[in-house]
Amino acid sequence: MIWVNILSTDTDARKRALSLLRTLGSTAVRAGSEKIKRKLTGTAAEDLLQSGAALRLVRGLDELKGAAMKMGQMLSLADETVIPKPWRDALSRLQSDATARPWNEIQPLIESALEGSWPFAHIEETAIHAASIGQVHKARLHDGTPVAVKVRYPGLERSVRSDLENIKRVLIVANVLPVKADYDDLFARVESLFLQELDFAKERDFYLFYRKKLESFENIIVPEVFASLSNEKMLVTRWVDGMNLKDWMTHTGAPHVGQADESLRDRLGRAMLELLFFEIFDNGFIQSDPNPANFLVTPDGKLCVLDFGATEELSLSLRENYKALCLACMFGSKKDVIAVAEKMQLLFTTDSEEARDAFVQMMAITCEPFVHNYFSWKECHLTRRLKDKILSFAKSTLLRPPPAELMFLNRRIVGTQMLLENLGPTVRAREVILKRVQKT
Repeated sequence: MIWVNILSTDTDARKRALSLLRTLGSTAVRAGSEKIKRKLTGTAAEDLLQSGAALRLVRGLDELKGAAMKMGQMLSLADETVIPKPWRDALSRLQSDATARPWNEIQPLIESALEGSWPFAHIEETAIHAASIGQVHKARLHDGTPVAVKVRYPGLERSVRSDLENIKRVLIVANVLPVKADYDDLFARVESLFLQELDFAKERDFYLFYRKKLESFENIIVPEVFASLSNEKMLVTRWVDGMNLKDWMTHTGAPHVGQADESLRDRLGRAMLELLFFEIFDNGFIQSDPNPANFLVTPDGKLCVLDFGATEELSLSLRENYKALCLACMFGSKKDVIAVAEKMQLLFTTDSEEARDAFVQMMAITCEPFVHNYFSWKECHLTRRLKDKILSFAKSTLLRPPPAELMFLNRRIVGTQMLLENLGPTVRAREVILKRVQKT
């Protein structure tokens, strides 16, 4: 039963578990009431301006922060054909509009994290961004350098396992996850990566790593990190002027807005693809969180990459298998695609012909952008067209979870696809991917 994890000797953990369960329970009750109301009034879910249940869930997850809020952020990336628009709109607030904690709570955390004297000539007490594990304040060093100071919320590592276990149990009870399927490896991987995100010293090292690796990319930048001021509790990077990608697309650069320079839209789209395939095939590491708030559009039209906390290492075998799968989809036969899928344990020799057909059709839609020399993501509806194929494949494999090592890589790939559909660029996508998969 879902209450097992509240039987803890840790008072804070027990209170948090009860708060999470109350949030999920009240959300379920409100969602049921809304469903009845829609049935009585004949109103479609997507016609509602907002969902009280969704807003209740967002408020609860925002207050809890941590792994619970991270799961809400992941759900917000789903297409509107998967999650009704009112829910998607509400959950998307967790990406860039999370509630920040007051300065009187944050200042002691900064003072505790500092190993020397106070380095800031000025620091803004109001956060410019808040997320699931911390918040960011703009500051100025004594030499005048503008910086971003990212501060970690305390105590989150104690709640990760409890949050994930309670969410998993509620999802099973709600028939979102099948009871017989083994999702332990997937949730263990979520827990491991989230604990890594809590260590800002690791993120500091990834900032240094990515800044060096991407310095030759014309349209991609990574902020300088001040290593001497950064540790597991705090991260200090050079301030970069710009607008986060979500706001830029909403107010300037989305296809339906039409105010942005088309060449800039296309250049940003190509930069996203170049970054993705460089990471998969050459880099050996991938920033697995495709949150649009993790990208800035700078005044000179470059893509600035932020937040490397969710960076995951990709094994050589995984990278080689993905390369083989891409080449099979672009140049091979159905038999070639299935052979690679079996090697990756996406398909098994015991799977039905229906499952094989659904997988091949999924891959055909996924690889559409790389068949022609140019591809436009404007109104391409790839995600929407993929939905039925994904459901067919899931049913034909009895909702079998994918290998755990693919979880965050797939999340990044799908998230990038959704960002590109919202941006609507025209890109020589085939050229971008072939540059990586055809390297000897």
